[in-house]
Amino acid sequence: MSLLHTVKHEVKQVGLVTLYFLVCFGLVLVLKKLFLAQYHVEFYALSAAVIGALVAAKVVVVLDKTRLGTRFDESHSVGVAALYKTFCYVVATFFVLLAEKLFHAYREAGTLDQAIAHVWAHRDRNIILAKALVIGVAYAGYHVYAGLDRRLGEGVLRRMIWTRSGSRPAAIGQPLAKRDT
Repeated sequence: MSLLHTVKHEVKQVGLVTLYFLVCFGLVLVLKKLFLAQYHVEFYALSAAVIGALVAAKVVVVLDKTRLGTRFDESHSVGVAALYKTFCYVVATFFVLLAEKLFHAYREAGTLDQAIAHVWAHRDRNIILAKALVIGVAYAGYHVYAGLDRRLGEGVLRRMIWTRSGSRPAAIGQPLAKRDT
């Protein structure tokens, strides 16, 4: 496989997932901006949404290739598999958010002990919980969609969503291009 083919495959695979998370995080940040506007607080976080979407997408794509991400795909329903993955990914997200706070505190404090004490003293459970819940809902939506798409056949669900309603639907598991044969 050539380098160009590998790069195209990676961009396609990660790009669509990134776009999904960018829309999800963008909606949350728009709501946050609207809520803060009531108090005349300016808030700009487009870069945070883009970086968060890139990180979340890459984490999802990588974890979906591990045993953790595929454990219940074949043996359980789409809903159970999606709940399991969402729970695991939210726990991982919680630790990533905590590590991010520790990293910033470490840069300011200079020692790990002081950084841990600072994060513990200034912890805001509500913000961490809100971030984890929002990211969890985004993960759940992705996992339900991806699970249904996998069960129906790669790309069938996307084509069903984006084709005109007058088009004849394909049989489950059969690509739309082959439906007339």
